[in-house]
Amino acid sequence: MNLIRKILATKQPEPDASKKEEPADPKRVGFQDACNSGWYRRETGELLEGFQISSEDTVLDVGCGEGLATLFCASQGAHVVFSDVDRTKIDQLKEKALRSKARKVEAFVSDSMPLPLENAYASKVLAMEILEHTQDPEAIVRELFRVGKPGAQYLITVPDERSEVLQKPFASSRYFERPNHIQLFDKQRFCALVESSGLVIERYTTWGFFWVMWMSIFWIVPSRAADGETMGMIHPPYHEALQRWADTWNEIMKLPNAQSMVDAFNRTLPKAQAVIARKPR
Repeated sequence: MNLIRKILATKQPEPDASKKEEPADPKRVGFQDACNSGWYRRETGELLEGFQISSEDTVLDVGCGEGLATLFCASQGAHVVFSDVDRTKIDQLKEKALRSKARKVEAFVSDSMPLPLENAYASKVLAMEILEHTQDPEAIVRELFRVGKPGAQYLITVPDERSEVLQKPFASSRYFERPNHIQLFDKQRFCALVESSGLVIERYTTWGFFWVMWMSIFWIVPSRAADGETMGMIHPPYHEALQRWADTWNEIMKLPNAQSMVDAFNRTLPKAQAVIARKPR
């Protein structure tokens, strides 16, 4: 009893406010989560594990958006070519790319039907998160096949059907209407679509459980929900629930052996799926 009294009487140290960590930036957390899953490997020049970019490559990024993938390829010294329907994004990305190590920069506004490029133009072709927006994904993939050189490597990504179906009951209906997500892809449909163009799949992978939970919370909290793409909705100020999720995931990633758990989540309920494929020589 005397020991208990002594413990209770001992003055506990006050928390050091100077050591309090700043809230984690959700986009940075998502980026680190992607890196942990094999994306943006600067030390090896791989945009995704198995998809290496060199200064000899001509990289076409169709539907480039904000251009994170384009800028990674530019940092490897590649000739980068990129397109999008949004002229503002094209102008902003071109300005950044011209300041990079890119061997050459080409940019154009296009809906990809057709692409204003000659046959067999690019050695690497990116089409990330665009097929779900189009009424004719088969035609887009055929066009991608046309502009790749014999032996060209392709990196194509789409949202995973499981996360899309999960969000439908509580997400904004506009998210599943034109010009947003009007196509759903499970693994079978996605791989069949890629192979139907003549491409040969080399690797299939999934990732992004962090973003599934982020978007699920996003839809149910008071927010400034927009009609646009997912990444366009992610900007401060963040609702407290969203910030806490980002902080929690940030701490989880620091734990020993956390990646084995994250990989299991990414296989079971991923935000997105990717294939690396090749055009036959």
